[in-house]
Amino acid sequence: MNENSLSIIQQFKRGCVDSLPIVMGYIPACLTFGLIGKALNLGDLEVFMLSAVVYAGASQFIGVKLLAAGTAAPIILLLTFIINLRYLFISMSFSRKLRSNCSSFQKGIIGFGLTEEVYAVSTMSRKNIERNKPLTVSYMAGLELLPYTASLLSTWSGILLAEYIPGDLLPALNTSLYSLLIVLIVPELLKSRKSLAVFAAASLSSWLLHPYLGTAAIIAAMLIGGWAGGRVPDKQKKVRSEAI
Repeated sequence: MNENSLSIIQQFKRGCVDSLPIVMGYIPACLTFGLIGKALNLGDLEVFMLSAVVYAGASQFIGVKLLAAGTAAPIILLLTFIINLRYLFISMSFSRKLRSNCSSFQKGIIGFGLTEEVYAVSTMSRKNIERNKPLTVSYMAGLELLPYTASLLSTWSGILLAEYIPGDLLPALNTSLYSLLIVLIVPELLKSRKSLAVFAAASLSSWLLHPYLGTAAIIAAMLIGGWAGGRVPDKQKKVRSEAI
């Protein structure tokens, strides 16, 4: 095995290891998705394909509820498009982290698996910040493969277990994904005034605008958060040692 091949394998393994916290968060969330889909009397294949093809968290849950309600396909597509516009901003930021020699096909595959959690780990985790190197295709393949596989297996498990798990447990299982995002993002927010400004402005505007704009408040919040971040100088907190 030559050095280049060994490097590719090592990068893939490192991505797999870094993805384990994401996997742990996806298992209960996607299990819940399978349970909800069956509770709404959708077919097994419909629920599974929503998880496999959409693979976008909130859009999956909204889509499955709209399908069960008999909503017209154009309305479902429009709402899903609006909600998923957040990935446009995520992709624009993430593209600068990839190696410049990535092909368009590779970028497309990586883009499909680029969820908020994958973005947080790949760009904001302490390990990757300390490495300070462009992200490789091999690393991203490892980082995205296990969470995607876990989401499919967990969704199918939820479909199979729908008859045995009480519906009262669904809200508790569904909060795991939000808990995972908090654990991944909050420590990094505390290191940067700019990040804190973006977070505060986006969160507050989303909360205030949601009663008036509905799901479109997400897009407005991202724009407002970006504007707020641009107004604040980014000064990293400096750790000062104290003499004892």
